[in-house]
Amino acid sequence: MTRCLEAGLPVASACSGRGACGKCVITVLHGAEALQAPTPHEAEVLARNGAGPDQRLSCQCDPEGAVDLLLTTGYW
Repeated sequence: MTRCLEAGLPVASACSGRGACGKCVITVLHGAEALQAPTPHEAEVLARNGAGPDQRLSCQCDPEGAVDLLLTTGYW
């Protein structure tokens, strides 16, 4: 979430980035290999919200190094 905010993108959130609300779901269109696998907590929240395999919580994933990611979400 921090990197999205730093890039000037709006991020939906009701939990202040704690990964509890699931409102910040993003769809990773390119560059998913640069992200660590979801933690059990993130996987649980994603499953509870019916997220697809290419979706992540922006507040819980952080790319490793300088990478190009292409993301989208329903609220942008």
